[in-house]
Amino acid sequence: MPHYKSMFDASEFLFSYDLDGKDVVVQIAKVEAGTITGKDGRKAKKPMVTFKGSPKKLAINKTNGATLAKLYGADVKQWIGRWVTLYPTTTSFGGETVECIRIRPSVPDRKPDAPTTTPAPQEEP
Repeated sequence: MPHYKSMFDASEFLFSYDLDGKDVVVQIAKVEAGTITGKDGRKAKKPMVTFKGSPKKLAINKTNGATLAKLYGADVKQWIGRWVTLYPTTTSFGGETVECIRIRPSVPDRKPDAPTTTPAPQEEP
């Protein structure tokens, strides 16, 4: 059953509900600079990561950026083609507990011929 948030207008960004409550191993296809606009209209520059086989981007916050840098170095070009494990969790933001996506701080075990698992776009009813 789809998460209720998936029934709103489609988004270009990946959200925790897209992971369906599970760890998802993905391969980084592209990293580019981007801008997101918060609920209050404030804009913030962030690295945007696109994963192989997924049309959605993940806006990289400082926590996930630090995790990627520890895994693969600070040069974002070195992240392309690398595997990461995304997992849904919660964090405190603006005095509230909110859902978020985190990157596990370890390189996932991958076999070269293993299929790529990517977050599937949530279907609309």
